[in-house]
Amino acid sequence: MIYNIDYKELYNNFPSGYFCSLPDGTIIDSNNRFLDLTNYTREEVIGKKKITDFLSQGGKIYFENVFSPALKLKGTIEEINFNFIKKEGIKFPVLINSVEVKDKEGILLFTQSAIFNISQRKKYEQELLIAKRKANDLSNELIDINKELLSRAELILKQKSQLEEFNLHLENKNRQLSSFAHIASHNLRAPVSNLMALKDFYKESTDLEDKGMLFSKVEIVISHLNDTLSELIESVKIQGNEGITHDPIIFDSIFHKTLEILDNQILDSKAVVTSNFSESPNIEYPILYMESIMLNLLSNSIRYSSPDRIAKIHFSTEINNNNDVMFIAKDNGLGIDLQKHGHKLFGLNNTFHRHPDSKGVGLFMTKTQIEAIGGSITVESEVDKGTTFKIVLKKNIL
Repeated sequence: MIYNIDYKELYNNFPSGYFCSLPDGTIIDSNNRFLDLTNYTREEVIGKKKITDFLSQGGKIYFENVFSPALKLKGTIEEINFNFIKKEGIKFPVLINSVEVKDKEGILLFTQSAIFNISQRKKYEQELLIAKRKANDLSNELIDINKELLSRAELILKQKSQLEEFNLHLENKNRQLSSFAHIASHNLRAPVSNLMALKDFYKESTDLEDKGMLFSKVEIVISHLNDTLSELIESVKIQGNEGITHDPIIFDSIFHKTLEILDNQILDSKAVVTSNFSESPNIEYPILYMESIMLNLLSNSIRYSSPDRIAKIHFSTEINNNNDVMFIAKDNGLGIDLQKHGHKLFGLNNTFHRHPDSKGVGLFMTKTQIEAIGGSITVESEVDKGTTFKIVLKKNIL
């Protein structure tokens, strides 16, 4: 089948504007699409208008200084963006493709150019830019929200940690209160009952010698009762003292002071007492508590040293995985049967060896002081091998 194509009709109604221009820029031909785009008549354009007449001042400068030199250099140029001006002065964006037509001698005869109206494309690009800007704004907003959420999550975790620590503190206080109530009930009931019985005997007795004997027993019971009350009052003071000050202390200084206080006991027992605080030589801690803790642990180690060997007692410091300072007291003394006595090791008036100086107060007071600052104490011991106390002081290193 043979088709008769009207190329003139195709040329005039092609979707892109088309025109031919002389070397000086004068337009000598155009299709209808070009005229429709610019709103000029053929009579107003052909032989009268140059391409630069459709350009703004900035467009003319670019055309003369960039477009034309590039076209002459290559003979063709593609998709250069200009703003064309309609007859009524309205601007619209176009892309221009141009190619030079020369004769056999290479002399330029005319230039063929096609223009594409890219108003919709520019609108779409603008919409994309707006959408991208909004997306970036939204992304930044989401980043800010995410940062805020992370910050709040960190705050919640911190508060959770603080609550857990506070709960542990409360549990510890409750245990102390329960222990105190048990101790008070147990340690006060016996002497009070004894006093009540002695009072009844005293009232019933008519013999002066018996009354004197009963009164002396009352004095003894009252003395013991006073000691127990003093110990309980002291423990209450420690547990309730929230405002106790922390002092910058040096372990070696407290250690040497403790050696001076217990000098006679150390000489009498021939104990070898050593120390190594190099891993953590300093700490902020209540100085009175630290002196009391070291004094109680050293006096206990001397008191319960084995008669079968020279007592060796060593004090040291370490840093645990939480970056807390640990104070360690180790000896080779009599040791403690932890399976039998471990549950009541730190109770008031609990003793585990038949020693005339044993009162069962030192470890109770030591534990009370340590826990009052938020620390903890644990013990490792084996009968006739020795004992090691490990105290987490819960304070950062200076």
